[in-house]
Amino acid sequence: MFPKKLLTFVFLTLFFLSKVQANEFRESASKLGITLSGHFIDETLKNQNGKYVLPSNSWFKKNINSDKGIFYKSGSAFGDWNGDNKLDYLGFGAGHRCGTGGTTGNFTQSEGRQGCANGNALYNPVLPFIITSDFKFNKIKNPNFFKYSGSNEAGYASSLQRMIVDDFNGDNIDDIFHPNASVQLIDGNFSYESPNHILISEKSFSWIKSKHTGYLTDKKHDLYLGFSHGSDAGDIDNDGDVDVITSEFKGTVCHFNDGEGNFNAVLCTKHGGHSITTGDFNNDGFLDIISSHNFYNPKYAKYSPQKWSDKTVQKTILMHGDGTGKFMIAQKLKPAKDGNFIFSTVAEMTSFDFDNDGDVDIISSVVGPYYSGSSWVVYENINGKLELSDNNIHLKPLDEWQDPKEWGSMVKDEHSHPWNTYCNKSILIDVNSDGLMDAMCSAMAQDTRSANIFLLNKGNMQFDILKPEQVNKWVDWLE
Repeated sequence: MFPKKLLTFVFLTLFFLSKVQANEFRESASKLGITLSGHFIDETLKNQNGKYVLPSNSWFKKNINSDKGIFYKSGSAFGDWNGDNKLDYLGFGAGHRCGTGGTTGNFTQSEGRQGCANGNALYNPVLPFIITSDFKFNKIKNPNFFKYSGSNEAGYASSLQRMIVDDFNGDNIDDIFHPNASVQLIDGNFSYESPNHILISEKSFSWIKSKHTGYLTDKKHDLYLGFSHGSDAGDIDNDGDVDVITSEFKGTVCHFNDGEGNFNAVLCTKHGGHSITTGDFNNDGFLDIISSHNFYNPKYAKYSPQKWSDKTVQKTILMHGDGTGKFMIAQKLKPAKDGNFIFSTVAEMTSFDFDNDGDVDIISSVVGPYYSGSSWVVYENINGKLELSDNNIHLKPLDEWQDPKEWGSMVKDEHSHPWNTYCNKSILIDVNSDGLMDAMCSAMAQDTRSANIFLLNKGNMQFDILKPEQVNKWVDWLE
């Protein structure tokens, strides 16, 4: 038996070292234009045994999927809801709308994609939890923790996946931007306008809707209505506050913060996108972006339910910023492949300095066309250019899919086939406390193949995929 004093000393030493590493991560991210709030798990979620305490997938099903406002849990985020510099938890998901949870109406389908006549949710699908000192995740009981100021007349976001959590008004309490990627299908035509609420803290555990003006806003409710499938945050215009960047089919949208948490939306690039990530990739002091409208895949598009294919639009590009909200194309990225099969759909991208060399790299969850097959890929920043360095295939494409015609005979839509699995968001975490940033997959609760899997950083931009049970020596799972 080890003396109690020695065990206490070892714990305090490990806690101190992990805290130092977490501060180093934050300093590195700040220098490289990355905001970690929301998608970084720090040492405040470690218990006295030096292990992270994290919700398991069964916990998600019991505590998130059971809420009346959520049809199913789609993602997680972390933030500080009371200014104590310790992380709390945010669960969110797909809201109840047409065809779900017993509500009226049904989904309709076109070209293998679903939509409905009203894509907005009936109830708020966002649930903040306070994490206690003994690591209990308690749902905030005040039913009015979000004050929508009448804007909820337009409905709630129904397809939340990559929430932005950051301190937009500088009061040391995190605020919440709701990126919404809801789809409506009306008379056979798709519509992508949907509410993106911004809730700004007015005190601990209480948020109020702020004002949104500019591009694609509902002037009656001061509410942004874009299709925000991809989202990230950073100081676009170098004025010292946190702005938001979202994807849109017509281009990238920059949401400029006035310092009080009110935003003005501007279409700041003409390159439409499906996912997006930010950081200073060329180390010039200005925020850059990588915007993806997937990868051009004409051989598979020939047999796809979706007949649209456009080489000029379907690409993933790095764009350098000038510090004013203007961006110039610097590089076109190459896709990951498995033989002839292209992982052509980019579900999400996450930026960080994964090899500790002072520049921004990215990891990304990618899938084949119509979400068939899955991989977690890594791009290394080499002298300001991003090169594919690791391709971690999570769900291998079938051998017969090397023939595009065979793929098309088996995959008829993006939702009902058995080969659909991916990460909604890569949450950064140094799970083994070795000073190299790893990632945890935030996915839908019912996606048991991807939920809470880890991408373990081995160094030299090489990674391994680990299942939740393979990290038990570093994580205590809440059940």
